[in-house]
Amino acid sequence: MKRIILLVSIAIGLTACSNGNNSNAITEFIPGTYVNQAQSGYSVANDTLIIDKAKNTDNIYLITRKTGYRRITDGKLQPLQHQVKRWSGTWDNQKQILEVMQTHTFLIFQPDKRNLLNGVSEYWKL
Repeated sequence: MKRIILLVSIAIGLTACSNGNNSNAITEFIPGTYVNQAQSGYSVANDTLIIDKAKNTDNIYLITRKTGYRRITDGKLQPLQHQVKRWSGTWDNQKQILEVMQTHTFLIFQPDKRNLLNGVSEYWKL
């Protein structure tokens, strides 16, 4: 019985260590600039997310979203418009997501693919 408890304890410890290392790789990947391009019948848009870790915190990130877009009216592109939004996000180490506080959306980072997912939108890290 003691052997089984010892083996289970070792397995749990190894799992916790590997999750911690994975989390470390993700949090080290997070800061940076991410881009997305989208088009529909109504507009063409370019999005940039700039994500920085807040100073003196372990899990707070500052996010700047810059969007340039052109509406399409009667099949013609309209003049370029810009929009800048500033958000903050909290990293949830257990869920491995960054929750954007102002919008209650989640950013999922995939370092192996060098991208992040924001809902159905995919952003690529520069």
